[in-house]
Amino acid sequence: MKLPCCFALFVLVSQPFSFAEEHTAEAEAERWFQVEVLIFKNPTLETDNPELWPSYAEIQHPPAFIRLTGISEILTDNSADDPDLAEANTPDTVMELSAPVSVEGLSAFQALSEAEQQMIGEHDMIARDRRYQVLFHEAWNQPVPSRDEVIPIRIDGGERFGRQSELQGYISLYVERYLHLSTDLHLIDYQKSTDPFSLVDEGANKETTRQMLAGFGGMSLLNADRMTNSQISRKSKQFFISVQDAQLKEKRRMRSKEIHYLDNPEFGILILITPIDIQ
Repeated sequence: MKLPCCFALFVLVSQPFSFAEEHTAEAEAERWFQVEVLIFKNPTLETDNPELWPSYAEIQHPPAFIRLTGISEILTDNSADDPDLAEANTPDTVMELSAPVSVEGLSAFQALSEAEQQMIGEHDMIARDRRYQVLFHEAWNQPVPSRDEVIPIRIDGGERFGRQSELQGYISLYVERYLHLSTDLHLIDYQKSTDPFSLVDEGANKETTRQMLAGFGGMSLLNADRMTNSQISRKSKQFFISVQDAQLKEKRRMRSKEIHYLDNPEFGILILITPIDIQ
């Protein structure tokens, strides 16, 4: 996959670190950082994709998560009719937790203004190239805990299909001697249909049909408007069914104050972590 030439600079930051890393676990475990994440969709590949993506989204939800606050929802023609349902995209068994107590005027997991973002130049560069599409760009402040105490951060971006986001999943930032980032993000391709069963090939035999429907896990398609599963969503009389799920699941050691780049053939992530000096 070819990226804009300036992206070559970002790849350099993923090189192995020396033993002279400036931060230790003891120093960073109690520290606050500004975290900025920019996620974008890559151009459609003209050749066959070397990775085979599953048809139905299978997101592994953690027992609990934290959601960023202060993010403006961008509603489209495919968004749910009721805006209050926009965040109903996680199972009832998953607990959404409140952000940690703020310190020294810093609010945890609260989206910062555009003026406080540091990757505006990268955002503008990607947005100007019509081959790419920005899916998510936010910055926020947070304390960084140890690996045993980390709570994943819920990420939703891109277009809304009913109550489901095109981009969804979780990231976790924690300290284990060094800063580490863990991602489990899914870029889901939804297909619109007035009849969810219309996506099943009428010429397929019974075994093929059974396999194609197995991914729905026995869900009642007629009750799709009350579901939170990412495989199927609904707006009015239209269904949105997952037909491809590109996952980016990776763990990466981070160096603060430097832009890191992660990607797969479908989408890429730029992340910048900056220490905050609390007086």
